Amino acid sequence: MPPELKPAYLVAGSDWPKVDAAIARLRGRFPEESVEQISVGGEHDSDIVAVCNALDLLGGPRLVLVRGADALDADRVAAVVEYLSDPTPGTCLALFGAAGIDPSGALAAAVGAVGEVRFFDAPDRKQAVDWVVKRFADLGVKCPPATARRVVERVGDDAGELALEVEKLAVFAGGDGLEDDDVDALVPAGADIKPWEITDAWGRREAATMIALAVADIERADEVSRLVATLSGHIRKVRRAAALTDAGASTGDVAKQLGLKPYPAQKLVGQARQFETAELGRAIVRLAELDLAVKGGSRLDSRFELELALADIAGG
Repeated sequence: MPPELKPAYLVAGSDWPKVDAAIARLRGRFPEESVEQISVGGEHDSDIVAVCNALDLLGGPRLVLVRGADALDADRVAAVVEYLSDPTPGTCLALFGAAGIDPSGALAAAVGAVGEVRFFDAPDRKQAVDWVVKRFADLGVKCPPATARRVVERVGDDAGELALEVEKLAVFAGGDGLEDDDVDALVPAGADIKPWEITDAWGRREAATMIALAVADIERADEVSRLVATLSGHIRKVRRAAALTDAGASTGDVAKQLGLKPYPAQKLVGQARQFETAELGRAIVRLAELDLAVKGGSRLDSRFELELALADIAGG
């Protein structure tokens, strides 16, 4: 195993964008055929210690990537702790989980003795503004606290939603500063409406059905903006499900990570299979363009702008 890699890593917390980024960085250090994935309590659960001790037929370093480490029971934690007292040479054990792992517990202590432990906690409402300012700074964009507060007001305090909007705004800013008008133009305000029939039609790529349902009750531009907010939120969840499944996560893992019941998670995974990840990103950008258009950025009728955008995001 390369000397810069350690025998074990523990990365957990409620800030899933940072946890996911850590997973991606570590996976990138190993050939795909040398990665063994385990989903605790999921479809691909296995004995962690047995997998770590298994012989590598291909030779070279191995990565045993464990998702859902926060769901390990006391017996499995004890087995991992005992294993870490004498880890297998050439094997890197990476444990990932959501909130729930005790930073001062036995698992964190055992990993810390031979490797690295990282906890990434999502901000609460009071911390969200500072979190957004720092996130922009990491991307090379200066964002005043007042503008960051506007982002939080429109998006909410979910770390995943905030991270996606910050990345989108950072691309728009291109290294320049951000202003409130930029946020209003590019970030749809959150909405509580849930037009399931419309999102289901989108997931089936039935553009005509989706357009017919969407425009049926649309009369004003602000109604288009509310619909855009709902669609954007849904597609972001599908994109998140796609990223998880591409990394080997099961439907159960998706449900757990997104805080969903099994059936909604199953629907998201099914829709994710209908679209390329890049296509989902383009759909989010296209809806942001639609939101700008109906707020004065276009001279066309709002309903017509809506139809054009829906055809774009649902087309084959």
